[in-house]
Amino acid sequence: MTSQLPIVFISAMGQPGRYWQPVLDHLPGHTTITYDRPGIGATPHRPPPNPPLPYSAFADELAAHLDHRDITGPAVIVGHSIGSLIARVYAARHAHRVAGIVHVDGSLPQFYVVPGTETPEDGADGDTDATAIDIVNGQVEVLYATAPAAPTLVLVRSPGHWAPGPPPPGADELWLASQRILARDAGTALIVAEHSGHGIPHDQPELVAYAVRAVHDAAAERRAVRLDAEALAAVGGHLDKP
Repeated sequence: MTSQLPIVFISAMGQPGRYWQPVLDHLPGHTTITYDRPGIGATPHRPPPNPPLPYSAFADELAAHLDHRDITGPAVIVGHSIGSLIARVYAARHAHRVAGIVHVDGSLPQFYVVPGTETPEDGADGDTDATAIDIVNGQVEVLYATAPAAPTLVLVRSPGHWAPGPPPPGADELWLASQRILARDAGTALIVAEHSGHGIPHDQPELVAYAVRAVHDAAAERRAVRLDAEALAAVGGHLDKP
């Protein structure tokens, strides 16, 4: 029987913790923690002057949030979109608190892929009090971040699934290459979500839950991640073959 390591979910840009609910519904019996960054959900905005912040600030806020919840030991960290970037910096700064990592269609460190549709404010559209992300210093942090030796999986969207409209030329190739590099550097598998755009936790929550359980069990039993091809196919995923 595996131990119950906590599982911590880091949401995408401007997304509250409740966005993970479809995934949580497939993880009964597990200790799960979501949180709303300042200015998201019911959490108040950061006080003025509220300057742009790099990912390290978000990572340290997460650590403080977990301290407040008396969760100071290792946990499995799951990050979606910019949540993956925060997870990468969190793992580098707080390695002793990371038992495993799941990256769900993680954003590129430089962030901008589709000009005109992406903004650096971590809040709801039109939220003038939202904290902006310091993209340049944040990118430096991600590039220097060294992942701990912990069970890891990387999930990527289906090729061609972009909204609104088709991606700019080369965007699919750039996105897939970034996920392959992330998986390669972590020494792990890249799982392709067969029926998802960027919102994999909403489009295919069973697939995300499968990956989370695989990493959780590997971390709890101190072994490598094990994936079953038939079980993975049953939840709409397959291993990437470059």
